[in-house]
Amino acid sequence: MTAPVPERRFTVAVVGAGPRGTSFLERLLAVLEEGGESGRTGPELDLVVIDPYEPGPGHVWRTGQSELFLMNTPSFFPTVAAAGTPGLRPSSVGMTFDQWRMAHPDRARVLDRTDYPPRAVYGRYLAEMFREVTSALKGRAGVGQLSWRQAEVVHLAPAPGLTGRATLTLDDGGTVQADAVVLCLGHVPARLTSEQRRLAEAADQLGLDYRGPSIPSDLDWDAIPAGEDVLVRGWGLNFFDGLAQLTLGRGGRYTATGAGPGRALVYEPSGAEPVLHPASRRGVCYLPKAELDAFVPHAVSLKYLVPQAVEALQAEHGPLDFAVHLWPLIHRDVVRAYYNALVHLHPEVLGGAGSATEFLAGLVGLLEQAGRGEPVTSHQAQTLLHGYAPGMPFLDIRTLARPFEGQVFETGEDYQREVAGFLEGICAEAAAGEDSPLMVAIGTLHAARLQVKRLVAEDRITDASRRRDVSGWFESLVEGLASGPPLERVEQLLAAARAGLVRFVGPDPQFEPDAGRSRFTVSSPQVGGAVQAQDVHRGTWMVEAMMPPNRVLQASAPLVTSMLADGVAVPHTVEDEEGEPVPGRGFDVTERPHRLVDAAGTVQERIFVLGLQLASVQWGTAIAAEAGRSPHGRARTLGDADAAARAVWSLAHSSSSSPPRP
Repeated sequence: MTAPVPERRFTVAVVGAGPRGTSFLERLLAVLEEGGESGRTGPELDLVVIDPYEPGPGHVWRTGQSELFLMNTPSFFPTVAAAGTPGLRPSSVGMTFDQWRMAHPDRARVLDRTDYPPRAVYGRYLAEMFREVTSALKGRAGVGQLSWRQAEVVHLAPAPGLTGRATLTLDDGGTVQADAVVLCLGHVPARLTSEQRRLAEAADQLGLDYRGPSIPSDLDWDAIPAGEDVLVRGWGLNFFDGLAQLTLGRGGRYTATGAGPGRALVYEPSGAEPVLHPASRRGVCYLPKAELDAFVPHAVSLKYLVPQAVEALQAEHGPLDFAVHLWPLIHRDVVRAYYNALVHLHPEVLGGAGSATEFLAGLVGLLEQAGRGEPVTSHQAQTLLHGYAPGMPFLDIRTLARPFEGQVFETGEDYQREVAGFLEGICAEAAAGEDSPLMVAIGTLHAARLQVKRLVAEDRITDASRRRDVSGWFESLVEGLASGPPLERVEQLLAAARAGLVRFVGPDPQFEPDAGRSRFTVSSPQVGGAVQAQDVHRGTWMVEAMMPPNRVLQASAPLVTSMLADGVAVPHTVEDEEGEPVPGRGFDVTERPHRLVDAAGTVQERIFVLGLQLASVQWGTAIAAEAGRSPHGRARTLGDADAAARAVWSLAHSSSSSPPRP
């Protein structure tokens, strides 16, 4: 009697079942469907998905969180599936969020394509995509077992050789043996900085309440007492989540006034709200997004930061310096877009149609005559501008991000009025959408950011410049101007401020514990003086309104820390301006498909990395794939997932030619 041949099986462990893990499974399904049509066969795949949270939504997009927490992109933007993605084969079940929203209005509430969905609703989409994809995988020939382990991976021991199995240890004491591992970790907890530890320790000693960086849905907002003064560091998206939870979530109401942008809402308090004291280095919140039906204004077209110009610069200089080679091109695009829109929308401010056209021709001449690598200076443009509109300031997009730079305010009330007036004006611009030259300029900056993301991923910018310029100042510039909340959120902020529930602190805030008064304090060097008690903000609560930093060396997650300690992974190292090696934010990985590189420089052929831990070789890794866009550009996360799925399938096929395991 012939002995049975041992079954060839190939086990894939997907660590993390949030958006990146779901995208990987959707791409694997598409690869398997493609293979089935071609008649290819291979070993039977066993898939083990490991995540302590609900698969699909994962941690950030949990379906049970408050629906007051909104996404930062409108419905038409995000996707975890390659439906309509050029160059990628769609799977049989993949849908974009917008397609799912239209197919399931009962589960998506009443959302239009330009609405900003609650994160919990996006979580429902992710949960359904996970269920649909895994159901389709289970029904395919060539797929054996598919299981979800509700646990956290705390340790990873790679295979000792090219054909061995990795061992994953779980926090419940179990283990998983895998032939290939796909790490889709997403946001992981991080250690506090020395400054944050100092404040946390002071809080413990003085009986105060300090909340470090966190995902907004993890913070117990109900614990903050009514009427309490809450000092808030960070004036971005996490702040707006907190504002919504502490006003609408406390029973207050925002009602329309009919007064127009900037004063569109009035807040009716419930009496259960605390008083928020937000502060940021810029002295102002993230600006609201323009009211648009596209992610980039239709009127935006880059004229200077174009592939031909970048190729020419790279042919001459090699890897590019962002500040020297790319920022001048971006600057010209922004300036041109702003004044082109101004001339066509408001020619009267430049002396009428004829004068406005002359001015624009002169400005374009300046832009065209400037040599590569040389920005048009403010002085040049201001001189030209004054000939047509004396007294009009030249647009300086970098100054716009810090509108109160160099200003000193005698009192906090003066500053409160100044911020409110500035934001009211910005709300009017945002409401005008493409009819606002300023929003067109910011949209142009955003379009340039999308190109810079691609150049970073293609390793076309020097390490030193990426660190000094892209991460050093360009990232915060674009985030503050172009990555802000929907307009409604800033209208709510202004309404809450008029109701006395938000008190603005000032630029470059200084947070300190005050042992004598058992309070936290925060003040700004540009607002009032130390002797003016009314300009020092005090409270028993302090909240860091920011996400845990996406830096692997700062991570406190057991899996990441053990991988680094064991040498299974290392941070990608970059050079600073002096040529000194500096650890980057993410793991050291190969080019796409992003395989892990260990401390000895060995490529781990069977361990793949997707998502946030690619931060050393990509920029903006937390941003979702944009529906219908290129997998090499604005849908890069789908391209990464597709490459990993194809590599895993190739590994499985190569293993089938090896002797089967008994």
